[in-house]
Amino acid sequence: MLKVQKADGRKKEITSFTSVQEGKNSLFKITEKYKLCQKLNDLYETKNGCFQYKIKECNGACLGKETPALYNERVSEFIEEMKFENDNMVIVDRGRTIDERSAVLIENGIYKGYCFYDLNYQVNNIEILKNIIIPMQNNRDTRTIIQVYLRKNKVFRIIKF
Repeated sequence: MLKVQKADGRKKEITSFTSVQEGKNSLFKITEKYKLCQKLNDLYETKNGCFQYKIKECNGACLGKETPALYNERVSEFIEEMKFENDNMVIVDRGRTIDERSAVLIENGIYKGYCFYDLNYQVNNIEILKNIIIPMQNNRDTRTIIQVYLRKNKVFRIIKF
């Protein structure tokens, strides 16, 4: 079950949003994309039946028509897509000018920093990139900013290493 609730530093969230409404809107999209249940995700309240199941947008987990294991597989798929806990990657996108690119370095799921580089210098080696990166602090806010950016924007490319 996924739920939108106020951020609490004592609990680990999957992602965060600037408002409850933005969180609910996103949860509606996630529920639709992964064919999850609005009733289980606290988006739809009913005492009898499931409207989404009737229109084939839900597999009936709330009615016992789908096993919790199958439902949880799709929830886990979403969670894996959202986190970069153990990921090593470089997010490459537009730079400040037409002939420039930006790069964000994440090692073992930790935001290391960013840099800008000229397109004349095709950075294909991660070690070269690490030398030009501007070190930055990793915290919950930076992770959220990166997740929101990846969710809302189509980036040039993501290099996993």
